[in-house]
Amino acid sequence: MEVLVELLLTFLRVLVIEFLAGTVFYWIGWTVCKVATLGRYPRSLQLTNHNKRDTRIFVVGFAVSLAIFLLCIYWG
Repeated sequence: MEVLVELLLTFLRVLVIEFLAGTVFYWIGWTVCKVATLGRYPRSLQLTNHNKRDTRIFVVGFAVSLAIFLLCIYWG
């Protein structure tokens, strides 16, 4: 029973992390980068085998999300 619960929790963790990292933070970062660079970076929306560009966009999305969250806590 413990193995089944551990597998289920691992599956849920990977699903949540993949969804957040691969989708939500990437889209937020892509939008912020496009607005900040007036449409010049990144050139395409397609994910490419997790190269450095994708990591930068993810980090931007994560930082913006974290900043918005902290501002909501501070002013909320």
